Amino acid sequence: MKKITALIALVGLLFALTACGSKTGDKVTLYEGNALKIEREGAITRIYDLEGGGEYSFTAHRTRAKKGTEDIVKTANTTTTTDTINIKTVHGIIIVTTADGETLYIK
Repeated sequence: MKKITALIALVGLLFALTACGSKTGDKVTLYEGNALKIEREGAITRIYDLEGGGEYSFTAHRTRAKKGTEDIVKTANTTTTTDTINIKTVHGIIIVTTADGETLYIK
């Protein structure tokens, strides 16, 4: 009986210590180039326009599409257009095009 209790306590301690080490809020650099830098921190994606000096952030949200809104969801929403970058969002994918013609897709 003591062995079972000790085993259960050990497994519980293992689960507790494993959860303490999670790194969900760390910044991850997805792309870094001469014209822009893209970072993700949790559900927030930040795009830094290094040439133009702008910063753009996007937050991922999970929602259900209502009936009759399929056409709205499928259309591309141009978020911003500057001299150095063009950012669009389509189906939760961020499409970044630089002035050099380089295109990046971020999911």
